[in-house]
Amino acid sequence: MRAVKGKNEKLSLISSQEAKIFNKIEEDGFVDLNSMSERENFLADDLYKRDILKKVKRDNTIGYKIFKKEVQ
Repeated sequence: MRAVKGKNEKLSLISSQEAKIFNKIEEDGFVDLNSMSERENFLADDLYKRDILKKVKRDNTIGYKIFKKEVQ
């Protein structure tokens, strides 16, 4: 389990499998849907529905990004 901040700085707990995907997206900045396996896609979509990831369109491809940490 890991605690991460999502949309509006909301703290959420994610599983170790979800954390692997979250870390991959955090390192790369953007991960294309077509580059992920079906299982990774399912977990990333679940994180999107829980407002932990955001789905974005970049250069005619759709993928996931993390919410940027707000600097105050």
